[in-house]
Amino acid sequence: MTGRALLVIADIGGYTPFMRLHRTSLAHAQDVVARLLEAMIDAAPNLSLLEVEGDAAFLYTWTPDGQEASTVRTGVDQMVAMHRAFHMCQQHIIALNTCSCEGCRQAGRLRVKFVAHLGDVAVQRVKHSAKLAGLDVILVHRMLKNAVPIPEYLLLSEAVFGCSDERVRSRSKALTQELEGLGIVPTYFMDVTEIVGDARPDPAVTAPGRFRENFGVVLRSLPYLLGLKRPRHALGLTSHAVP
Repeated sequence: MTGRALLVIADIGGYTPFMRLHRTSLAHAQDVVARLLEAMIDAAPNLSLLEVEGDAAFLYTWTPDGQEASTVRTGVDQMVAMHRAFHMCQQHIIALNTCSCEGCRQAGRLRVKFVAHLGDVAVQRVKHSAKLAGLDVILVHRMLKNAVPIPEYLLLSEAVFGCSDERVRSRSKALTQELEGLGIVPTYFMDVTEIVGDARPDPAVTAPGRFRENFGVVLRSLPYLLGLKRPRHALGLTSHAVP
């Protein structure tokens, strides 16, 4: 099966390297990242999750013939919703988490960036698993290594930019980059905070809320501390079936 799809990667950055952290901090950091990823994935019902790649979520949606512009507009709305969900979850953790380990203390330093590309992909099936394959899948991953000068942004390929509406086009800046193995590629970036909208409300801070937050972190981190589960960054790619 082949088709045209909008490919989106939401990538979390800002932690010091996980392997330098104490075992407890590592487990708590994994919990924080997992919750932030889940919040973003839940906020984007029009995008399907393909893979969780370390601290990033790789999502996609098929693009019907003649509907590239509407698919891109919906995709941008989904990325904005994911950005908002990320920071609402982050604010909740910062306000209620009283753990002093480095994994929890650094939660406020985390940032999220999005890269998006519109291209042709093929479904590659191996036994019971399926993934998207093709040059355009490689391209969107190469876009993660870039020279964008701001910490949180939307980075769009030329194909996505060309289908974007005026609110995106008017705020975007051109950035020509040399991507490994792909040569010179034109891209466009914008500060995602410019279209996020209303300020996010501060979470309510209560004693029961703090108890639930801290107890939840300890409980969810226990399998990692006991060695029953390994942090996602150490596992590499986790495949999700293509619907």
